[in-house]
Amino acid sequence: MLVFMTISHNGALKSSAPDGGHRAPGAPARSPDAVEALVGSSDIPLAAVDLPSGRFLAVNPPLASAVGSTVSALTGSSSLDWLSTDDRHAAQLGLQALADGDLTGYQAIRRLTNPKDPDQVFAIWVSTVDVDGERVGLASVIPSARRDNQFRALPPVSKVPEPGSMVLGTVDSSWRLDRISQDVTPLLGLTPEQCTGQPVLGVIHPSDVPAFLAAVEHARRGERAVRLTLRLNARSRDWTKVTVVLATIAPGDPPPLAFALIRDDDAADPPGPGDSSREMQLEAHMLRIADELHAAGLIPRLQQLPALTDEPQLGKLTSREWAVLTRLLDGQRIPAIAADLYVSQSTVRNHLSSIYAKLGVHSQVDLIRLLRRGTKSPATDQ
Repeated sequence: MLVFMTISHNGALKSSAPDGGHRAPGAPARSPDAVEALVGSSDIPLAAVDLPSGRFLAVNPPLASAVGSTVSALTGSSSLDWLSTDDRHAAQLGLQALADGDLTGYQAIRRLTNPKDPDQVFAIWVSTVDVDGERVGLASVIPSARRDNQFRALPPVSKVPEPGSMVLGTVDSSWRLDRISQDVTPLLGLTPEQCTGQPVLGVIHPSDVPAFLAAVEHARRGERAVRLTLRLNARSRDWTKVTVVLATIAPGDPPPLAFALIRDDDAADPPGPGDSSREMQLEAHMLRIADELHAAGLIPRLQQLPALTDEPQLGKLTSREWAVLTRLLDGQRIPAIAADLYVSQSTVRNHLSSIYAKLGVHSQVDLIRLLRRGTKSPATDQ
């Protein structure tokens, strides 16, 4: 949801700061060049929007092309004006959540007011980033099929990370972990078996629980996925800071959830004043956005997999292998899976070979039968 003007909790329009954004006391004014560099450094359709007003600060050509407009026509306009009237209220709520810090990002399907194709819908991911010490919104707008769970129009960009630098999982209607990938072990020092059945609220830092509950509520209002930062309890009893991309996967109170955990790298050494440091910072932003886009596309698929209590061997699979497996269950063939994940077909085959070995099957037919019918693997039947 491209979110653009904001309202306070009582419904009144909120005024922005004199420069139109949130800037820490004593921080320097935001450099327009820095914002333009951030947006222009990626082939992904991107726009920077002022928070909370939603005015377009900078737009790159891929985004302008995606919405059938021009950079000059978009820049400086209110992004709310480009949304269908039915979507504007939800957009205001989303922007308010970003401005208040309840969310750090979200994904939604929205229509624009005057696209070339009136029936075209767009998958939109909005996140917040710091530019020169000031928080701005960063929006990616990509044409999407109505029932498409993926950003299939996402153009390939350099150094897009494979799914695998993240942990994938789901939470059942009792808010207990029922699926989680093997990647949880290096991140939190816990095995999938130790995680299964644990209450999700029990691993979240108490101070972060309100933000988590607010994020779930925003996801339930219609966003495909939302993003926030949480501190999770690791086995060492230290708190590990992670970015969480989550979505509701069915109705309920509370609703079952699917999630991706991405290690938070904000603690890395801050960039220096040189141009090369700024380029590194912008590249890091782009890699993180690409990772989050992959996560947002993956998590709606996770409910296709059996719970770990039904098929414990799934806990041996990495998130890379889950990404291949869920696409296979969607009926995709190896060339399509490789294209979706921006990897070679031989890499996909290697992942499949690993999946076969871990689940004790010998063919795609056996694999699909095992997962769809809930049958036991041949090794356990004997």
